Amino acid sequence: MQYKASAPGSLMLLGEYAVLYGKSALLAAIDRRITVTLKPRKDNQVNIYSDLGHYTTEFSQLAIQQPFQFVLGVLKQYQSHLKNGCDIEIEAEMSSEVGFGSSAATTVAMHAALFSWLSFDVSVKYFIEQAVKIVRHVQGIGSGADVAASVCGGMVRYRNQPFEFEKFRVVHPLVVFYSGYKTPTVQVIKQVEQQFAGRELAFKEIIKQIEQCSAMGIAFVKEGAWQALGAMMNEQQTYMQALGVNTPLLQSMVDILQKTPGILGAKISGSGLGDCVVGLAMQDECLIPAVPGAQQTVAMTLRGVERHAM
Repeated sequence: MQYKASAPGSLMLLGEYAVLYGKSALLAAIDRRITVTLKPRKDNQVNIYSDLGHYTTEFSQLAIQQPFQFVLGVLKQYQSHLKNGCDIEIEAEMSSEVGFGSSAATTVAMHAALFSWLSFDVSVKYFIEQAVKIVRHVQGIGSGADVAASVCGGMVRYRNQPFEFEKFRVVHPLVVFYSGYKTPTVQVIKQVEQQFAGRELAFKEIIKQIEQCSAMGIAFVKEGAWQALGAMMNEQQTYMQALGVNTPLLQSMVDILQKTPGILGAKISGSGLGDCVVGLAMQDECLIPAVPGAQQTVAMTLRGVERHAM
């Protein structure tokens, strides 16, 4: 018997940094997926296979180790429910170097496969909460917003304090460019904290403005007001600059997209200091001029986490 599950990656459209302080963020699930196939064993051995390599350990000696820290974190969380080992195969349609929420998607897909093995019937709320717990434990920090997008699919409003999520069954065309490098999220967050040490009021004002962009953007999604949503993305980009997470390369990418006919808005997606720029497009096919970085062929998807019969 095998248990197979998959989950989509995601992009954050609005609410970066504000979501770390109990405010809402807007995300979109994308059509790049992580698939986990779990095959129970009769002994205590645990084997993990992926493009990142092969890892073997004993069930009784589970420890959270890179590059499989999220998979091992899930196994360790439910270790008391397991009686034997397993073989785990991970297939990825996205690179862990590109900010498509691959860690969250892996954590979600692993949870789904494990829940099938254990015959756990869980609510969406419980699913998100448990996966967020693993991501935070492994990373040390994080809102869990990308977890909610991977579980739900579509466009998602997420807030962690208090815990809230809302799925919008809508999709809209995107254009995404990767800058060629990515600074780890935890490192960027710490850098921002250091930059605003002693300037807490200035930081709180920026977070307040990002919160307003996100709140208005979410309202525009509900109304189907895509041009207005794009305008909110443009506005939030100015606050990403104010936080110090912009770079000349990222800004040049954003500038070109914002000036392109057919692009409603563009901004950094995620923590910044590298990674991706996302643009909201009027239609699926639009002529994009030369933009520094590598264009990523992605689209929003309504498909969230899925368990596949084997």
